[in-house]
Amino acid sequence: MKSKLGVAALAAVSIMMFSACSKSTTDGTPTPATGRGTTAQTTSSSGDKQPTGNDLDITRYADKPCDLIKPDQLATLGNLKPGEPGKGPLGPTCTWSAQNPTRDNTYALSLVTRGNTLESMIENVKDDPVFKTTTVAGRDAYSTDNTDGTLDCGTGVKTSSKDAIFAQVTLGVEDTAKTGKSCQASERLAAIIIGNLGG
Repeated sequence: MKSKLGVAALAAVSIMMFSACSKSTTDGTPTPATGRGTTAQTTSSSGDKQPTGNDLDITRYADKPCDLIKPDQLATLGNLKPGEPGKGPLGPTCTWSAQNPTRDNTYALSLVTRGNTLESMIENVKDDPVFKTTTVAGRDAYSTDNTDGTLDCGTGVKTSSKDAIFAQVTLGVEDTAKTGKSCQASERLAAIIIGNLGG
């Protein structure tokens, strides 16, 4: 039987996935949200650009997103259950749930294959309470949370002009060493995934 905390953690991950594809950039530091609510998905015209030669092919993992983290890498992230593949609003997903949701962290990955680009994802979340543009493994990226970033954060990374990945973390409430550092954790997960895509 799933614990209430486990269900809550998965619900938070689902909410973050939806937020990443349904909300709106400016550079820099987190900015307070001026308005909430749902906006329609937007597709950037950059989706029509030709490949740059530095693109990463995420489609080859569409039917096996959980393979994008190797077992030894997974062990460095904490005490996690095996990955569970699924489908989300952004595309194929994998969730690595915490063995103990109060102590351990839950990680999730979305392969962004359903028409969103990094630019349109940024446009949808730029007004979140926590938002910053950054780079991950030398690639354009952003990190965001629609609350305060204390326990949850998601990081989107551009893999091509048409695709991206979105890595998320929900920290265990007892993982006080990482409290307030959720975006660092999601950026670390994203860097592992980008490294494996390029390897």
